[in-house]
Amino acid sequence: MVSRSRPLAVGFSVIAVAVTLAACGPSDTPSAPDVPTVTPATAPAAPPGPAAAPAGIVLPTPAGSRGLAVDDGVVAVLDPAGTTVLRYRDALPGAEPQRSTTPPLTRLVGSGDGSFVGVGPDVIARISPDGAVATTPTEVADPTALARTASGQVLVGTADGRVLVFDRDLRPGRVIDGFVRVDDITVSPEDADLPGEQVVVLDRAQSSVTPVTLSDGNLGPALRAGNGATTSTVDRYGRVLVANTRDDELIGFFGSPLVMRFRYPVANGPYAVDYDDTRNLAWVSTTANNEVVAYDLSGGEPEEKHRFPAVAQPDSIAVDDATGTVYVLSARGGLQVATPQNALRGVVTVGPSGG
Repeated sequence: MVSRSRPLAVGFSVIAVAVTLAACGPSDTPSAPDVPTVTPATAPAAPPGPAAAPAGIVLPTPAGSRGLAVDDGVVAVLDPAGTTVLRYRDALPGAEPQRSTTPPLTRLVGSGDGSFVGVGPDVIARISPDGAVATTPTEVADPTALARTASGQVLVGTADGRVLVFDRDLRPGRVIDGFVRVDDITVSPEDADLPGEQVVVLDRAQSSVTPVTLSDGNLGPALRAGNGATTSTVDRYGRVLVANTRDDELIGFFGSPLVMRFRYPVANGPYAVDYDDTRNLAWVSTTANNEVVAYDLSGGEPEEKHRFPAVAQPDSIAVDDATGTVYVLSARGGLQVATPQNALRGVVTVGPSGG
């Protein structure tokens, strides 16, 4: 168990390179920052063909499904076209999803009580627990990231480097630019070990993470996250965990101001990440070998606890904090359901300290 007053220890000697970006207020035309960039990293290709004996159970989903999200025990997935939300209340063998028809969506996020918010070109959709869909038009043609704050604000990132803030009623507000692109957004929980809510933007083109202040649009110092950061998540302490896919690393950031705390080697292309706040485990998929690995961060530096075989090309992962169930979505088709009962006992390889 992590002490809530104890900062993360440094796992490797690291120099965090800070690049100060200009803060921008509302703007219709994003200003591209004059900063060094890298070719945005993507998930390494898994071996051809189906995965060998993935742990747990696998529910059928179409190849190219995306947008995996979990809320209050409900699992949601977008079909390849983004026009159908598949929702599983009981992810059991043979379970049939509830289907909701939507405008084309690209990302989903849970919004409480088994409901979801989705974003797509020029639209935000709310999917209620009973499957009803309500849509709100926007002027966001190329949404690439989605997050929700504790107050219900909806944050949409774009391919041209902006964060657009919508209030809980989806009225448009501040527009924050200064990024090359916005690929992921994390929002710290209300009880995090931070002086206030912390919003952090991941930019694959800069391989960086940058804190953003929603109230005034200011950007904090951008910290380099290796040479190929791809995805991120945040835990209940406010630690931001980033998959540095190109360099085979998991990187941890924490604090206000944000500081890099560790860089830990993870072989075979770490890509999707999520955190189990109840069991204090960081889950990471490694797409080059079709596996999922869990790390305990209580000592400050990641320590492997669990590892199990995943579905082919495990590009998305989500954890249900209440049950410990790990959901893994294959880009080639299939939703893996790995529970403590069907995957984390016997099948799993446990780290040297047990677990």
